[in-house]
Amino acid sequence: MPPGTFLALARGGGGRSAVRILLAAQYSRNLLTLREVVERCAELDHPHTDAVRQAWQLLGGLRRTDPDAVRRVLTYPSVSAWAAETLTRLTPTDHGRPDATGGDPRTGAWPAMLAPVAAAAARYAGSSATVGFPTPPGSAFPLPMAGHVRLDRDGPANVTLTVTAHGLTVDGLPPRPGVDWWPLPRLHAGGRLELRLDDLWSLSRPAAPVPPDEAARWRAALAPGWRLLATRHREYADELAAAISVVMPLSPGAPELTGSGVPAEVGAALISGTFPAGVGCVALSGGGDAATTAATLVHELAHNKLAALENLFPLLRPGDDVRLPAPWRVGPRPLPALLQGLYAHVCVARFWRRQQHHEARPGGRHRARTEFRRAGAACREVAELLLAGDRLTPHGRLLVEQLHRVATGWDRRVTGAAPRPGAGGGGRVRTGPSPAGQSRRS
Repeated sequence: MPPGTFLALARGGGGRSAVRILLAAQYSRNLLTLREVVERCAELDHPHTDAVRQAWQLLGGLRRTDPDAVRRVLTYPSVSAWAAETLTRLTPTDHGRPDATGGDPRTGAWPAMLAPVAAAAARYAGSSATVGFPTPPGSAFPLPMAGHVRLDRDGPANVTLTVTAHGLTVDGLPPRPGVDWWPLPRLHAGGRLELRLDDLWSLSRPAAPVPPDEAARWRAALAPGWRLLATRHREYADELAAAISVVMPLSPGAPELTGSGVPAEVGAALISGTFPAGVGCVALSGGGDAATTAATLVHELAHNKLAALENLFPLLRPGDDVRLPAPWRVGPRPLPALLQGLYAHVCVARFWRRQQHHEARPGGRHRARTEFRRAGAACREVAELLLAGDRLTPHGRLLVEQLHRVATGWDRRVTGAAPRPGAGGGGRVRTGPSPAGQSRRS
């Protein structure tokens, strides 16, 4: 990564070009992970070994003929999350060897799901391909980026999936739309944003399809926030269009979002989350006005960017489970969550700082100004806490120093005050009236 790109990302920006670098790194990481899954299955004599090896060979051929199609599918968030979970499940631990007699769909340990991943890449490339593999319990599986197949629970344990330019068949029969086959709903906005409504863990567990009426509701809920970003916050809109490909709808009480949330967060109108293993996915529950929705998308975009950056550059050294207070949440937070929260808050503060100049109503301007000042003060406080400690790596210290510089620059321009001393040289985030959270709790 060029030094200038790292510095731009460290200040909360970077633009579309920086996002492309982060996604290219994610692609490389996923390729290495999948190759290790293939090798680990062979070492363990896993019952899925043949299906996994054949799918890997299909991907190898597609990489030579249409590398872009393979890249798009292998960086799809559900593929990233499944690959990481599967390798973890197949990795020996201090307690002995992993179970090689099958898979556990709750933990992502169903290596044969590489077969529909490879079929999806062939479909996206416009090629024909046939793969055979055992279905997970429930006989439901996704074709990433395309849809979900749901078979009769009494059906065969092994299926043959064929994709062509004309569609797909399962055991020689085309699945019936709305019965056996559920295409993924897509959200289009402004000609640049294309999102799929999907379950991040669909390769690891049977996923419930999103019905058309819910898809229409999400289109209506997200459109005002996207329009605000596209017209008033173009840099964030460009990054969002490049980085985020999946919205994961969740119910308000979903444990993925509220597991350790405080009551105010659990009952919030709009709760959001991200998952470090699924870069490119934003989980949402509920809705809000245009500014709240836009700020929430900016917040989760930031978490995705930092998660991808942490895959390249460790930002914290291993150490004791230190917890420090976070101004935006009740109770102390572990350092990884605090660092994630700092990064997201700087991006959200920048959003509100710009938004106050675009609000026509006095109430809107007051809200934006209040949120900007609140977030900016919180960022300065947390940056100084992190810089005063000894857990930051050199890259982590550089990142926090840049974030602190941005926040203190706002402070000088707003109040005329000198920067505070003690800077050390040099998902729950609230986005308006609705607290926003993340599964990597910040």
